[in-house]
Amino acid sequence: MRSTRLIANTAVTAAALVCLGALSACGPDNSGQDGGKTAAPAPSTAAPAGGGTGAPSAGATKPAGNGGTDGAAKGIPAKAWMDTKSIPMDETYHYAPLAANAKPQTGPVQFKGMELCHAPVAKDDEWMFTGTASAKASVGFGGDRWTAQQTLLFVGDPTHSSGTKQTTNLTYERLTDALKGCAKTVPGATVKVDSAADAPYFAAVLTVPQADGTAATLHEYAVTDGGTVSELSVWAVTKAGAQPKDAWKAPEDKYVGTGMTAPMCEALPGCG
Repeated sequence: MRSTRLIANTAVTAAALVCLGALSACGPDNSGQDGGKTAAPAPSTAAPAGGGTGAPSAGATKPAGNGGTDGAAKGIPAKAWMDTKSIPMDETYHYAPLAANAKPQTGPVQFKGMELCHAPVAKDDEWMFTGTASAKASVGFGGDRWTAQQTLLFVGDPTHSSGTKQTTNLTYERLTDALKGCAKTVPGATVKVDSAADAPYFAAVLTVPQADGTAATLHEYAVTDGGTVSELSVWAVTKAGAQPKDAWKAPEDKYVGTGMTAPMCEALPGCG
C-alpha cells in the first residue's frame, strides 16, 4: 500500500510540474498565442493565388524571358512587326520601321479593312477581337499617296488551349468575310480576291467609295498562325475615278504573306 501511494504522489507531482510549465509558456492572457498571430503575414499579401489552394501566384506562372503571360503581357513585341522591305511601295517610299510607330490598342481591335468597309465588330463578337494584346502601326503619307498599316491581334497561346486556336481562326474568318462582303456594306464597292482558297494568306484589292465623294483603293493582306491574326492594309484616297499619285509596286502576294507571318511567329508563341 505504501508503495502504491508513493507512485501516486510521484505522478501528481509530475503533473503539477507539467501544468506549471504550460502556464509559463501560454499564460492566462494568451500572450504567447497573440504574439504568433501578429507575426504572421496578412492573408492579402501572403496567401497564394487561387484562394489558398496552394496554386502558384500569378507572377510565378509567367514564362521566363517572353514578356509575361502568353508572351504579350506588355504588348506586342517589337520583333513581331514585319520588315518594311516586305511592304508594297517600300521600294518607292522607304517606310519608317513599324515597331517605332506601333501603338497598343485597348478593347476590341478594329481592322482597317473592316473600318473602310463599314463592317464594325458586332457587339456579340467583341470578345474574339480583344485577345491578350493588340497594336497598330501606320507609316506613309496619306491622301492620294500610299499609307501602310499593320494590325496585330494576339489572342493567346493555343498550345495551352484548343479553344484559343478556334477563337483565332474565327476572328480571321470574320475579317476575311467582311472584306469579301464589302460591296454589301458599302454600295458601289468592288472586291477582287487574289489569293487561292487554300493559300496560307488572304490577299485582295478593293475600291471603296467614301461619304465625301472620294474613293479608297485598298490592297489588303491577312494571315493567321498560332494564336495571332495579322492584317496589312495599304491604301490611297483619291477623287472618284482618279488613280493614286504613285504607281503601285509590290512583291508577289505570297512574299508579303511570308513577310507578315515569319516575324510574328518568331516573336509570339503558338505557331507551327
